[in-house]
Amino acid sequence: MLKRLFIAAIAMLLLLVPALSLCEAPDAGCVINLIENPDAQYAFDPDAQLLEIIFPRIFSSDCSFIRFGEETMLIDSSTESEEMHARIREAIELVGIDHFDIAYNSHPHRDHIMGFPIIHEYAPFKKFLITFPADFDWRMRKIVRIMEDDGVPVEQIGDGDHLSLGANGEVSIRMIQRNVNPSWPVNDRSAMLFITYGDRTFLMSGDNESRSQKYFAETLPEGSLKADILKYPHHGHAPMMVEFRAAVDPQLCITTGAANVMKDMKKHFEEIGMPYLIAYQGITRMRTDGKIWVVDRLQDAPTE
Repeated sequence: MLKRLFIAAIAMLLLLVPALSLCEAPDAGCVINLIENPDAQYAFDPDAQLLEIIFPRIFSSDCSFIRFGEETMLIDSSTESEEMHARIREAIELVGIDHFDIAYNSHPHRDHIMGFPIIHEYAPFKKFLITFPADFDWRMRKIVRIMEDDGVPVEQIGDGDHLSLGANGEVSIRMIQRNVNPSWPVNDRSAMLFITYGDRTFLMSGDNESRSQKYFAETLPEGSLKADILKYPHHGHAPMMVEFRAAVDPQLCITTGAANVMKDMKKHFEEIGMPYLIAYQGITRMRTDGKIWVVDRLQDAPTE
């Protein structure tokens, strides 16, 4: 009897080990999607500190948060829309964020910059980072003036600059922005963020469209573009260049687009077999211990 139980126990362990060892392999780029596969097995290191990237239920704009320990970072801020900010505040309160150490703007378009003053009212910023000159246009001038009037330091950063989170800089955030041609539209000059924690990577692609996507694919920045997860450029409004997708080679994409622009993007992803998530379908959380990504929803979109 004991022998049979021992054999059964060994058999169960053998069933579990391949799944766990695959996900824990440093070079596997493993993304465990609990939204699509809620019964998937995974294991974080018991003592590991987790990096979290959270997307609220917004659409046709960009806003996301990063948290590592007690440190927090806001990436873009959506528009001044009451509907979008009700959704952003819902996510911020759900995860228990009460401030942002860093607020960052990828480019000064309305759907990325105009919500900063609203969020700052209930989750104050310690620093505001911009990627275009403070006097670039009226939106940038307005938001910078509000931040400065409220005593928030404003700093412009550029291509190749590095940020970090963690007491020892465990999370590296590399700025990628090439103003190759001043005649390019602002979207093609928007900044990207390449986030690294341990062996895991995430690319926030801003609103880069065909010109800059092609340029980056042909002229790879420091350390390449290859990332486990990609925030789809420009909310799915513009196509992703084949060369850019090949350079990033993601295992999962998330997009912040609206339903009316999803048709072509979804068709493209389905044709190439690329897993994807749509932000407005729920508050989406991505966690990593530096070895695996685990993706889930903290809250699904309410049903009508």
